[in-house]
Amino acid sequence: MKKKLYLLLCTTLTTFATAQTYQWQWAKAGGGDTGSGGGSGFYETRDEMIRDVVVDHNNNSYHLTAIYPQNPNINGTAVTSYHSKDLLLFSLDCQGNLRWSQTIGGYGTSEYAWNLEVDNNGGLYMMTNVTNQAHITAPTILPIRWDPTHARPPITVDYSDTTTLDPGLNKIFLLKYNTADGTLAWEKPLQNSLGVSWLTDRGDNGVWTMDNSYNIHAILGFEAGTHLGGLITVPSSFTTSYQYYLVKFNYSSGTGNVVNMIPQPNPLLLPITGNFESGFLGGKVQFLYDENLNRYYLAGSTSTTFQDYLPLSYNSIPLSNDGYVLAIDGTTGDVAWRKEFSTYSSGSANPFPDEKIYSLIKDSSSNIYISGRYTQGGTPAATFGNYTLPATQGTDINFVMKIDPLGNVLWTKVPGSSATEYSGTRSMRARIALNGNEIAFVKGTRSNEIWDSFSITSPQNDQPNSLLVRLNKDTGNAVGLHPILSGYGTADELTSVAVDNDGNYVVGGYFHSEIFTDPNDNIPTISYNANGKSQFYVAKLAKSACSAMSTNETELDNHISFYPNPTQDEVQVSTKDTPKSWEIYGMTGQIVSKGAFSRGSNRINMSQLATGTYMVKVETEKGALTGKVIKK
Repeated sequence: MKKKLYLLLCTTLTTFATAQTYQWQWAKAGGGDTGSGGGSGFYETRDEMIRDVVVDHNNNSYHLTAIYPQNPNINGTAVTSYHSKDLLLFSLDCQGNLRWSQTIGGYGTSEYAWNLEVDNNGGLYMMTNVTNQAHITAPTILPIRWDPTHARPPITVDYSDTTTLDPGLNKIFLLKYNTADGTLAWEKPLQNSLGVSWLTDRGDNGVWTMDNSYNIHAILGFEAGTHLGGLITVPSSFTTSYQYYLVKFNYSSGTGNVVNMIPQPNPLLLPITGNFESGFLGGKVQFLYDENLNRYYLAGSTSTTFQDYLPLSYNSIPLSNDGYVLAIDGTTGDVAWRKEFSTYSSGSANPFPDEKIYSLIKDSSSNIYISGRYTQGGTPAATFGNYTLPATQGTDINFVMKIDPLGNVLWTKVPGSSATEYSGTRSMRARIALNGNEIAFVKGTRSNEIWDSFSITSPQNDQPNSLLVRLNKDTGNAVGLHPILSGYGTADELTSVAVDNDGNYVVGGYFHSEIFTDPNDNIPTISYNANGKSQFYVAKLAKSACSAMSTNETELDNHISFYPNPTQDEVQVSTKDTPKSWEIYGMTGQIVSKGAFSRGSNRINMSQLATGTYMVKVETEKGALTGKVIKK
């Protein structure tokens, strides 16, 4: 029977398009056998799927997923499982080989994290929200562990004591891991390092981002008490709600090569009421900082899973619909502009809107791009602010949208009108990544989809399959379609995407039975049945082989960064010491350009260079520093 279904898929799901240079290069899968234990359905907030992927300057990739017990593994290599559900970090090299894995967890299932960032200087960062259930009266219960040698202390305060502070009760943390081996470099408790009480132990740290200089920006919510090393004091009235602050962590080198994140003084109190718990509970709030405009963008949904809306207001104005975008001044916190989705079903206002924004990225011209899904099912037409959304069939429509700095929608791309989205799955993450002049859009599809001159025909009544759509970032027109075939009748989707330094795509998602079943996709079929629950998988769509990094970055006490990066013409060099001269090398080690900085200048003109990745060596008063720059 398996062979017959395999042949059916190969003959009925086809792509009609011009020749494409990208092909699937490798794929790896893993997970545990017990799933969420919550039945046969897929639960995006707790089941195994790749939640995020990032790539460093050496084309190593880093992945985040939930992991469950009973044979937990990555491509057959066993990984640690602490209890019923944990978080799993792991790294692959550019050829898909496993470098290391790290399990985060303890007793229970309350470990939350959705985003990763790297600093290209040996650091991998994440925000975690955890509940430590280890108590000195229950010595067999495992505390939360960051790695095998670093764990939170057990709780010592009696459950009836609501006032005494205990560090074991702290919930929100900023973590740094070493990219070389996955060991914990340090943990930063964001609440009071002396602890919090049973009454005020909650916190919200699901909304954060990293800028081009590797500074971390976060919207943090605290209950009553003094937090963040004494920088924040929340009034005693906040015992069931949060006071929210905009906090910047400066990327700073200490002694030796130790790189830290130092919270900047005077965090900005934000006029937020309600909560962003959909950020850390469901990963459904996105955050972005634009250095050029000193502006923050906040985009997301007010629901954690489906129709579990959490009241939320900014500056006393409620966010009345499920999907929203706010543009916020980085100095004052004032709103430059705001837009919300307004969607309808069967000609009347939909009492249960289900709009989701899963990605928020920007280009060098300060345009932003969002992706997600919205509902269109009647009149009046669905809108985003005063912009009328494209009308097409289906109740859950995947989209990519480009917005200029003034809030004007420049284009919106959805599947063609003959495409009918499968409302039972709704594309669980629908993420995007910027790659030169392309936008990569990963999603799940069940339907017969048309994207301009590209189309897919799926077997009748099939469940979603994984799909990567490549779009022109200036027009939104499709330039490529890359499906991944899977076992008939099972839901399989792509949920994360990143771009490596050679312009290749590293993706992640989930599957249930078989993946890469097309005999012509260059990947051996991966089969795994975890009692009907999801497994995670990662893959690489490439137009080139792994590049040989013949020129390595130099790790010095000083830090160098380039902005904007990628660039179309000039880059600005940022170092602690005065730059004197520069040399630009191709990735095979040959020098392609060099020059000296004039007095007071820190800019390098790269407009004459071909598109590609370059190593830039800058000679300063105290030595040479090297970093990577991508020329668009």
